[in-house]
Amino acid sequence: MRRVRWIQQLSMIFGVAGVVSVSGSPVRGDVSSTNPAAILVFPKVVVDTLNGTDTFVQISNTADQPVNVRCFYVNANGRCSTPPFQVCNPNGANTCERPGVCVPGWQETDFAFRLTSKQPIYWRVSVGLPNLPLANRPGPKGEFNTGSIPPSPDDPMVGELKCVQVGDDELPVDLNWLIGEAGIVEGSDTRIYNAYGIQAIEGANNRDNTLVLGQEYNGCPNLLLVSHFFDGVNLAGVLPGGGTVSTDLTLVPCSQDFNFQAPRTVVAQYLVFNEFEQRFSTSRSVTCFQEIRLSDIDTRPGAGDDVFSIFNVAVQGTFTGQTIIRGVQTSDPLRGTGLLAITEEFRAGGSDANVVHQRGLRTQPDVILLPAAQPTGL
Repeated sequence: MRRVRWIQQLSMIFGVAGVVSVSGSPVRGDVSSTNPAAILVFPKVVVDTLNGTDTFVQISNTADQPVNVRCFYVNANGRCSTPPFQVCNPNGANTCERPGVCVPGWQETDFAFRLTSKQPIYWRVSVGLPNLPLANRPGPKGEFNTGSIPPSPDDPMVGELKCVQVGDDELPVDLNWLIGEAGIVEGSDTRIYNAYGIQAIEGANNRDNTLVLGQEYNGCPNLLLVSHFFDGVNLAGVLPGGGTVSTDLTLVPCSQDFNFQAPRTVVAQYLVFNEFEQRFSTSRSVTCFQEIRLSDIDTRPGAGDDVFSIFNVAVQGTFTGQTIIRGVQTSDPLRGTGLLAITEEFRAGGSDANVVHQRGLRTQPDVILLPAAQPTGL
């Protein structure tokens, strides 16, 4: 695949001229999955203990002094509209009792804790961590951990985790000390990905509960670049542990309102290129959180229509391709349309999870609204 040429084509398609922009001035941006930051984004956490699925989260303090952290679980479970109102997938086949439908959900649960110098902390999302290590006895420097981590709001549950570095008063600070990773475990299979880190800009933080990405913090990327196998490719005899491949995409908006628990909707535009550099396109809205199989983005949920999808090998005729994703910009200054994503690839030999490559700077800041700080002596 000649990806350099594809990016050159984007210059004409998206109006890229050195920096991607539509109007106004580009905001500062650099979201990393390897460098310490002030905001950590785990796009997907999932729990289903009945079926042996759980997520392990690790957050580490990289500094030589204690750090305070506020975190927010986003429970994106759908619920059936008819009794018994069971959990369902709004982006999958309808599993609700007729005439019920799956209604998307969005609910935030917040918690806070304090970590000692150079301290990692590790927990299983289904269980949480009611008693932090070093909570009852001091560490090497005489410091204590405080706070607790609740279990997942639901079981089963699928959603997102965001964490923000704060001061003793639980207001955001312009320090970049946090790094994290998550592991999704399904039976004997584990796939691990690094959390996205959004760095605070030194001297720009006004220490309130409105976090402006692109002004107080680095901004979200303008384009997400996903290299992937097309769904339905059979790698038997090609790769060890091959077989038929499918890919799930999880998208979360960078802008979120945790204060009023109001979900944000972003229209995601997709450009899909195969190995012949042929271009296909589609779009789909994302409300608060979306986990979806690639072949379901532009067809009805389920496997019945997969062979008609532009993400399927039956349409593309090549094994691999690249998809460019962009949130369509709006005129609302408080509704930035940045997106972050991970992919999960499934095949007979197991699975893996990855953050995606990024390109360009957004001209419109994204905003995260936090509930009022309630210091608890952390």
